[in-house]
Amino acid sequence: MQSSLSRIIFTLLCLCLSPLAQAERLVSPPAINIEKLDQQLLRAPVEFLVSDKDSDLTSLPIEQFQPLTDKDSNRGISDQAFWLRLKLENPSPLPVDWVLHHETSYIDNIEIYWQDNQDAIDQQFLSDRAPYHQRPVDYRNLAFAHRTVAAGSTTLYLKLYFDKPDSVTLNFKLSEAEAFAAQQDREYLLYGLFYGAMLILILISFIGALLLRQWSYLLYSFFLLSSTLMWALLNGFAYQFLWPTSVFWHNEGFHIIYLLVAASAFVFSRQFLLTRLQFPRLDRVFKWLPVLMLAAIGLRFAGLYTSVLYIAMLSIVSLILLSVLGLMAYRAGLRYARWYAMAWVVYGCGLTLSVLAATTSLLPWGMESLFYAQAGAVIEAFMLLMALGDKLQHWEVDRQRVLKLVHQDALTGLSNRRVIQTAADALYSAFVHNGKPVFLALLDLDDFKNINDQHGHEKGDAVLKALANLMQKISRAEDVCIRQGGDEFMILFQASAADKALEKVDRIRQLLFDTHFDCESDEFRASLSAGISPLYCSESQLSEQTAFRQADQALYRAKQSGGNQSQLYQAELDQYRFSPVAPAEQNKPGNS
Repeated sequence: MQSSLSRIIFTLLCLCLSPLAQAERLVSPPAINIEKLDQQLLRAPVEFLVSDKDSDLTSLPIEQFQPLTDKDSNRGISDQAFWLRLKLENPSPLPVDWVLHHETSYIDNIEIYWQDNQDAIDQQFLSDRAPYHQRPVDYRNLAFAHRTVAAGSTTLYLKLYFDKPDSVTLNFKLSEAEAFAAQQDREYLLYGLFYGAMLILILISFIGALLLRQWSYLLYSFFLLSSTLMWALLNGFAYQFLWPTSVFWHNEGFHIIYLLVAASAFVFSRQFLLTRLQFPRLDRVFKWLPVLMLAAIGLRFAGLYTSVLYIAMLSIVSLILLSVLGLMAYRAGLRYARWYAMAWVVYGCGLTLSVLAATTSLLPWGMESLFYAQAGAVIEAFMLLMALGDKLQHWEVDRQRVLKLVHQDALTGLSNRRVIQTAADALYSAFVHNGKPVFLALLDLDDFKNINDQHGHEKGDAVLKALANLMQKISRAEDVCIRQGGDEFMILFQASAADKALEKVDRIRQLLFDTHFDCESDEFRASLSAGISPLYCSESQLSEQTAFRQADQALYRAKQSGGNQSQLYQAELDQYRFSPVAPAEQNKPGNS
């Protein structure tokens, strides 16, 4: 009886003391020889274990550790804790300095327990939720440096986990200290080339936007900027160099930037491919996708995490659809879309595979695919720049074609009415390329017959030439200025909105009215009235005849209101007046 009681007491004491015994000495897996260590990815005989985040060293089920293989390295999105254990054995007569670092820049926490030979267990806590300067190793990813003494060993237990669910990879690299320093030098060189190329492309596109006044270039530069910032976050350089004290942006900025990249890509694509004209049904989807992504950014700032994480990942994957859109646009006749489609095949596939590798266990690559996706980012950026140049070239070719076909009016040097159809076709092509509305303006001199009667036809011709010069001076190279006959003129031009079109035409009117014409005894002034109608815009695409009739009705209203003014066509004011004969076909008495 007494013997049985003693055995029970002894067993209970062993159970109580076993965690303490385990805490005094780490249970070791098979050893890795580091005598000739250079650099290596941690794999078996390294072992791993999945546990709850509240697990600690004394409560680990040692028997459940398993060898770490390639297929085990990628864990998808998880909120669990992952343990790795390994033993480093140094049989050489010299100590070995080594560095252990994780392959991603966004792992939240790494707890490190190590024991040299039979010494006491030491512990270090690494976290990217602390300012960058608190890291023990000055490196873009969390890293741990140590020395294994000559003829000694080091046993390590690593616990890594996120504060909130995120994509987990168990890829750690073990490097000899000098090899690690050399690796850093190579990384700075390669990444420096990458970021240098991206910054040059951003600068080129921004200058192009300023010089060419092309909205597509500005949207492209914003997409490049957000894409470059995304890679700086993923590489760890944003935290190292841009905001080393901003824990929020390093941890919460990832998914915000993912959403910003996707939103800017869709906005740029809508403008570049003119989806509202080419694919109006798809355009409705493409119009609201960026709004959804920006709303998700707002939700992240409001504190919502998990749902925003999945929206961010899906938004990056959705970019592969842009390659399909580019192919559709190319087949629809936009030749420059070929470069766009190829660019998104390269970049979209790389990003999609990287997201799948990071968030699921379908692909065993871990973060390795990110390097190829990042290289694809530079290729994509160059291809998109070529697409923009190709688009601009086609637009210029169309403009030159119009200029070659222009027939000039002998008196004023302007085009005559025979180029109207050709000019309208060319401006329609420009409208398809850049999406800017096209307007038709009719200009008619007020009381021109009186000028001829009172001052002579020579002075009347001087007024016509002066007006023609003002039209050319105010117009851009791509605008088409026409003398229809007599004192009637027309301008076909692009403007961002109707009020801008009115402002442009009214400036010509005001400059003409401010011009003083010399006569024998005195001087006189001339005035004009103008009517303006849209020809091609996102809401409607009119025939030249319809636009001409609407502009003529607006011109008639300007004349009836006293002249010397410009009017936009307004259906509610002009629809009850009909011109059975176009003004261009009338012979006004007294016109020269």
